[in-house]
Amino acid sequence: MQNKIWSFTFFIIFLIILAACRPPQTPTATPQAAHPEGRKLVIGDISDEVAETINGTQPLADYLAAQLDEFGITGAEVKIAPDLDTMIQWVNNGQVDIYFDSPYPALVIRDVTGAQPILRRLKFGVPTYHSVFFVRNDSDIKTLDDLQGTVVAFEEPFSTSGYMLPLAYLIQQGFEPVETASLDATVSPEQIGYTFSTADNTTIQWIISEKAPAGVIDNITYQRLPEATQKELRVIAKTEEVPRQLVLLQPNTDPPLAAAIKTALLDMNETEEGQKALEIFLTTEFDEFPEGQEAALAKMQELFQLVNNQ
Repeated sequence: MQNKIWSFTFFIIFLIILAACRPPQTPTATPQAAHPEGRKLVIGDISDEVAETINGTQPLADYLAAQLDEFGITGAEVKIAPDLDTMIQWVNNGQVDIYFDSPYPALVIRDVTGAQPILRRLKFGVPTYHSVFFVRNDSDIKTLDDLQGTVVAFEEPFSTSGYMLPLAYLIQQGFEPVETASLDATVSPEQIGYTFSTADNTTIQWIISEKAPAGVIDNITYQRLPEATQKELRVIAKTEEVPRQLVLLQPNTDPPLAAAIKTALLDMNETEEGQKALEIFLTTEFDEFPEGQEAALAKMQELFQLVNNQ
């Protein structure tokens, strides 16, 4: 019995010595994913025509997603907000990657979220546009000075051509613009009142029917009016030019991904597939700011601040 105990003891000691002498094992490496976890690229828009907007934007979204697979982009989605406040929330929460709009709403979003304009969008092939103040052709109003003491028709509070540009222009020219609740409101002889029609067509109708003494729309819309309608109207002033639309990127976009998105947008019109997506998106191309991004944004920011400090 004593010998069996000693034999067992020596066997245990032998196993311990053998384990101590065994060379260390190299740990097996955990396989790494070839790409980041897949996700969708999200393009945001504000519209009350949801189906039409998605149909017009989805081909562009799909095209971009296909160019970004190395960043783990596996698909694309178009997300439609009912208003600017909702879009601001989505951009802040990282629910939207790319957003297109005219300068004023784009700058509102940038001001709140930190999203940065990176390119121009040539919507309908238009790189820049401006606003025009117009009256009936038989009106006694000849210049902006004649608008003092009256109420002018603007479009809506977040419109670039129907709010920011005309309001900034009046301030730059030394006038005192003041918002009113209606066309019938009384303003002092030193002020120029403005109220919102909510649509360019309504603004035009107000002027033709002499409901309002003057109105403001963008020059592209004015130029596309029927010749007979244009003969009834007369332009008395025009504002400076700004980009027709801007491209905004979500502020937390990784720099390599941001650069890839910019390149993909700039190169879209060079491929047949890209051209088809652009055509459906009512865009001829995306391009850089001719005067440089910093100078372009500084100019727009000046107008933006004039309006916001009003």
